[in-house]
Amino acid sequence: MRILHTADWHLGQELHGFDRGAEHDRFLVWLLDTLDEDAIDALVVAGDVYDTVNPPVAAQQRLYRFLNTALARRPGLDIVIVGGNHDGPSRLELPAPLLDRSRISIFGALPRSDGRPDPARTLVPLTDEAGQVAAVVAAIAYPRPGDLPVDGGGAAALAAIYAEALAAARERFPGLPVIATGHLHVTGGDVSAESERPVMIGGEEALSPDLFPEGYAYVALGHLHRAQGLKAAMPLRYAGAPFPMSMAERSYRHSVVLVETDGCGPATHRLIPVPRPVAFLRVPETGALDPEAALAAVAALDIAPPESPDLRPYLEVVVAIDAPVPDLRRRVAEALGDTPVRLARVRSLSRGSGGSLADGASLPPALDEIDPADVFARLHRQRFDTDPPDALARAFAELLADAHAGPDTDAGETA
Repeated sequence: MRILHTADWHLGQELHGFDRGAEHDRFLVWLLDTLDEDAIDALVVAGDVYDTVNPPVAAQQRLYRFLNTALARRPGLDIVIVGGNHDGPSRLELPAPLLDRSRISIFGALPRSDGRPDPARTLVPLTDEAGQVAAVVAAIAYPRPGDLPVDGGGAAALAAIYAEALAAARERFPGLPVIATGHLHVTGGDVSAESERPVMIGGEEALSPDLFPEGYAYVALGHLHRAQGLKAAMPLRYAGAPFPMSMAERSYRHSVVLVETDGCGPATHRLIPVPRPVAFLRVPETGALDPEAALAAVAALDIAPPESPDLRPYLEVVVAIDAPVPDLRRRVAEALGDTPVRLARVRSLSRGSGGSLADGASLPPALDEIDPADVFARLHRQRFDTDPPDALARAFAELLADAHAGPDTDAGETA
């Protein structure tokens, strides 16, 4: 079996007010070509297909077009999609009744029986070129509040779900490799703070790789945007996002993972780099410049016009200042003139009092740079002269995760 693992598409995302539809279109066309060129038998998408629980119509149309084209181009392809913390479960599953369920499986949330998660219902058989079942996916979506207990029991409960799914797969499909999906933060994973919302699972933000029992051939993870592998008893990888989801991710190397199985042992895998559809520029490359030097550097940019305005590079300008400069963004925009870039962000860094610029404090951040958990901790220290207790910090993090998820307001949704 040749399985392609990808995740964290975030269809419908905007970056500092700029629509990213053209970038998603480029990625999905490339993905379709890759499915053909590498003779892929199955595609696994490990969560955060959409950027919000109620994505714009254009984002949903983009997904449906991709699924339709993928099935037409590769008649034997199996597709497995699970929901992430950004996805609304019922919205993600919305097209399921109109799709070929023998070829496309969508799990917006953990299936339930008698009021509790039912791991056996997550199992999806995958077929090879001859149409024979040759592997199984335990399609486990992001566990939402209510799926797992809190106060330390959540990790054990999720580990039990993975163990039950593996046992059920061995009983129903003896001798076949079993692949698990997961959308969560595993300890040791490198986090992108600007674009990944913290998730709380059973009262914990990061869970041990021991969550996944030995016996899985591969674990396909989503949530962290940097493509990376983790130490575990089996291959355990984040596919990462297909392109930068924030300016902080400009240095990432984005990829999908080609997973190959042969028998029940650990799968082999290799990374397939994803071409970046749009450049991410920073002035300067590192550190910060004085205002006049920054304006001169911006004015000196020599960039060829792209084939489409939607593919203009994103630009971040970082300026070192001694005092606030209220009209700085306007001056940067004027310095750019007709240069074909999109000015995503102008960051002002104060010099601090001695030391390197990195030691200096930032000026008040923009709203999208504020960490609510940090504000909560600072307010607690201000009022009570102490850091918030662990239990209170966990409770706030769970509340924050619920607020980020938001209500899944699809019509007709039932508990």
